[in-house]
Amino acid sequence: MQSQTVTLLSAGNSLGVYIPAKLLQLQLRKEGIQADIYMLEHLYDDETRENIPRYRKAFHDSFKVAKTGYKLARDSRSNLDEGKTAALLEQWRQEGRRKFLALTGFWIPVLERYQNMLGGTGVDIRLIRLDASDTPSFSVYGDACSQFANIWLYPHGEERIAQTITVSAKEPVSFEKRERRYLIHGGGWGIGTYKDKIAELESAGAALHIVTYYREGTQLAPHDRGQHRYYLLDPDWSPWHRNADGEFDFPPFAEIDASQPYEFGDSPDYPRVFELIRQSTGIISKPGGATLLDSLAAATPLIFLEPFGEHERSNARLWESLGLGICYEAWQAQHYSTDVLVQLHQNLLRARDEAGNLLHEIKKGR
Repeated sequence: MQSQTVTLLSAGNSLGVYIPAKLLQLQLRKEGIQADIYMLEHLYDDETRENIPRYRKAFHDSFKVAKTGYKLARDSRSNLDEGKTAALLEQWRQEGRRKFLALTGFWIPVLERYQNMLGGTGVDIRLIRLDASDTPSFSVYGDACSQFANIWLYPHGEERIAQTITVSAKEPVSFEKRERRYLIHGGGWGIGTYKDKIAELESAGAALHIVTYYREGTQLAPHDRGQHRYYLLDPDWSPWHRNADGEFDFPPFAEIDASQPYEFGDSPDYPRVFELIRQSTGIISKPGGATLLDSLAAATPLIFLEPFGEHERSNARLWESLGLGICYEAWQAQHYSTDVLVQLHQNLLRARDEAGNLLHEIKKGR
């Protein structure tokens, strides 16, 4: 049975990579298939890993700094600890691991070494592409990506959703039953222009679910709860830290009410923020890959802000071309119309029904 184990390769540099990996792990296990997650950070040298929180805060504080960091993406080999990497490869060999799903390209050098270790045969390696074009983690390796099977959720040039990753088995909430409130966030690390839009949305009378990422953001929450609701992703949580059972968790999440203490909680099946997405009129965010999954799963229109890199620009173009989302400026020009969102919601319901399930693709040939 160990040879049938699915090894999911993820990283904490983006929750847009980590959350899909965790969802797939849970879904595979429900199908009776053993699935384990390995995080790239466990192979980093200590200095690189210890610097991650500092980079995360800098990217959160300045979108300009984040975009500069995006352009400087490089081969992961320079950050890997040789002793840790060699030990992991030997562990995989002894365990007979043969089936790998890499959700980030930064695992490619490790996978190449493992393939060579086994003589280049008998290893099923698939690169899971969560965006509509190359992310930096894949593009830095160029043609090396083509030596493995590439599974694209949104195939190049086809303007369609070939398959998706299910977030929850729950059916979407009908539009008329939703709270007239928008969820606004900056992805897993709180990156982008979302903070700049809150005041103008408030002036337009929009009620918001606002996700914050550091404790100073909780100071925004009023004592009377006010027009908006505020939430905090636990800033002390790291996706590469295991829980007491040796498993990885979804990020702890809490609603912030300035009049009383808050307590973090998590969900065993999917991120708690997804419940807010299901009940919201729209998601206002940069168009990251995991946000596309949320939008489709909940049939909640995506009102996209400035993209973070070319892959998110491709995501925005795809969602707009399919009638599943609208850019913030166009929506603003329509005076924040709800009517346009109703049509996007209907389009999302159809697209959701028509999309294939990545889980079925993974199970092929087992």
